[in-house]
Amino acid sequence: MSIRNRLLFWLLSGLTILGACFVLADYLIDRALLADIYDDQMSQIAFAIPAHFNNSDLERSAPPLKYDGDDSILQIWDQNGKLGYSSHPDIILPQFSTLGFSEVRWRDGEWKLYIRKTDSNFIQVAQSLSGRRNIAVEHALRSLIPLLLFLLIMGMLIHWSVGTGLQSLTRLSQELEKRTPDKLGRLASQDQPAEIKPLTHALDTLLQRLGIALEGQKKFIADASHELRTPLATLQIQTQLVEQSLGSGRETYALADLKAGVKRTSHLVEQLLMVSRLESAGIQDQHVPLQLHEIAREVTIDLIPYANMRKINLGVEQLDAGAVIGSEHHLHILLRNLIDNAVRYTPSGGQVDVTIRARQDDILLEIEDSGPGIPPAERERVFDRFYRCLVPQATGSGLGLAIVKQVAELHQAEVQLGQAQRLRGLKASVIFKRAAW
Repeated sequence: MSIRNRLLFWLLSGLTILGACFVLADYLIDRALLADIYDDQMSQIAFAIPAHFNNSDLERSAPPLKYDGDDSILQIWDQNGKLGYSSHPDIILPQFSTLGFSEVRWRDGEWKLYIRKTDSNFIQVAQSLSGRRNIAVEHALRSLIPLLLFLLIMGMLIHWSVGTGLQSLTRLSQELEKRTPDKLGRLASQDQPAEIKPLTHALDTLLQRLGIALEGQKKFIADASHELRTPLATLQIQTQLVEQSLGSGRETYALADLKAGVKRTSHLVEQLLMVSRLESAGIQDQHVPLQLHEIAREVTIDLIPYANMRKINLGVEQLDAGAVIGSEHHLHILLRNLIDNAVRYTPSGGQVDVTIRARQDDILLEIEDSGPGIPPAERERVFDRFYRCLVPQATGSGLGLAIVKQVAELHQAEVQLGQAQRLRGLKASVIFKRAAW
């Protein structure tokens, strides 16, 4: 159902209910007013009869009437219970004894009575209550015609006014249809109703974010294509060298170089995929309380064989227990990239230490190494994708610290780079907000 039809339905439904309440109130008010009027009329009829009168004179001056539904029936009884006069001979009610006003049932109907006693007679005036109700119903039903006309006119006005009000949404949808990935400009908000402007502002913000995301995606694809071109060309050359070395006794060395090239390319592809996943769906991962020191211990143990192969002394300096809110998978990625970078850039025979300190309001993760470090002027740039430090050990993909930065931002953590005081190399610090365990 469209907004116009929905508004038309609910507004007309509300007006119909109000109209029905109005008709019901009109009926109840008319019924109460008629009751007062007819009761007063009945008492006046009873007191209009003199205390002493001649029945024959009354019959000559008041000829018999034919009963109608709301007529008042006058009956005069003598002291012996004999009916002396009835205004409607076709309706003869029995004599009742309760003086004043009362209600009785007679012949499956309800009647209102007023009885006056004189010295020689009982004057009884009766009226059908159903007749009173029928008159009230007729009055109420007569008010339905203007009510239906009112609903018809209101329906037409609502249909027109809602259609006019929704034209701004139509113009907004037309504006959105004109937008393309290469043209995500701001939407026109002139002459828009106050209720539509927040929607337009939200759509402008969304389009701006989408433009930034698309621009970043284009840059990422361009950078990835550029970075993959070199290792793929190297693999082609190494494959040719393997073919040329067949039968020369240098097959082992050529195959080792080829394996190393394949490994580097695979690592680069894995890092590219990781960056892409973090950008597209990383923020949707469920964050739960986690013990950071347990994750750090697992990652350190996993990387010890790699460190031993490079003759690096990898270990933990201090692991305080402390809970953080985050994704276990992404925190593994963060720690693995930090430790892998430290091991990769530390010369053979060096040392890498992992430390976790639980402080009052936060948890501090530190990775220190005895490598050459990073010059202060380059410590901010190393978080850019594909940026490599101008040091001899810089053989990575240039994505490790960029991934660390992304994961830290998803966890509202702060990443800092500085010089290790004890090992004299690089110190990478990540500050997490502490969570209640």
